[in-house]
Amino acid sequence: MKTIVLLILLFLLAGCSAPEKPTITLYLAMQRGDIEQIERHIAWGTDMNQLDRDGYAPLHTAVRKGRTAITRLLIKEGVDIHVRDSNGHTAMYHAVLGAHPRIADLLLKAGAELDANGLLLAAAKQGVSKREVIRYLAEHGADLETKDDKGDTPLLTAIRQGNHKLAKHLVNFGASVTATDAEGKTALEIANSLGLRDIALLLRRNGAT
Repeated sequence: MKTIVLLILLFLLAGCSAPEKPTITLYLAMQRGDIEQIERHIAWGTDMNQLDRDGYAPLHTAVRKGRTAITRLLIKEGVDIHVRDSNGHTAMYHAVLGAHPRIADLLLKAGAELDANGLLLAAAKQGVSKREVIRYLAEHGADLETKDDKGDTPLLTAIRQGNHKLAKHLVNFGASVTATDAEGKTALEIANSLGLRDIALLLRRNGAT
């Protein structure tokens, strides 16, 4: 009799500990940052690497929204940290360019790759002007003089965009103000040709002639 009662209690306990079925879609749970619903999806076997209708896997969405706890949960549950979104970008790309250094560190610890030079060029091309982005890449070995397929350094790219803020951050972190493009034009010459007086002044103040 005691054995039967014990078995019944164990069965009831097992039933109580089983997670409930998700009540909202994974897409909606990720958009809301509903960690309870996300945990339910994980427990019920939802594919946590599948791209959603926006072209992002759950990890991409968590990173893009700067949700550290959810990112940590997904990594712990073994999602593919190398999965790419519909544009070919990884979670690390979104962490760095989105200025989420803590999340980038989590991804690094989990084994994600960090192409510092590639991300620096991407940041410049997209006109990302957040200081944290340039600082993080510089601290992780990015070569500020790396050139894109057109022969422009990130600083030259920023100048062509008229992006004074990005140019300032790059110069402050050590980018050469004497850099030249594929045709031999200097940063100062490019700034002057585009009528960018504020950037030209920035360059001259930091040694450009």
